[in-house]
Amino acid sequence: MGPVAAVLRWTLADAGDGMKKFATELRGKTVMTNDGQILGTIENFIVNTKSGKLSDVLVLPAENVPKKGLKTDPEGRLILPFQGMRAVKDVVVMNL
Repeated sequence: MGPVAAVLRWTLADAGDGMKKFATELRGKTVMTNDGQILGTIENFIVNTKSGKLSDVLVLPAENVPKKGLKTDPEGRLILPFQGMRAVKDVVVMNL
């Protein structure tokens, strides 16, 4: 199994709601901050290959999202810490 397939099959232990989720279930979900600001949608995840743990969430930014103070990759996606995920329901709430 290649690295991409491995990421897509991973289970995210406790994604904030006490339930396990597959990474594929979270792709495309809207990401917002605790105060209700929409950041964008989940595109992918970054995995630490040494520890095997998810380290970051890659988010396609919504229009007019101020990127100041937020880490981005060369493609303009937001890089948010996976540990910041607090709730996964209809939207994903991130504690930044």
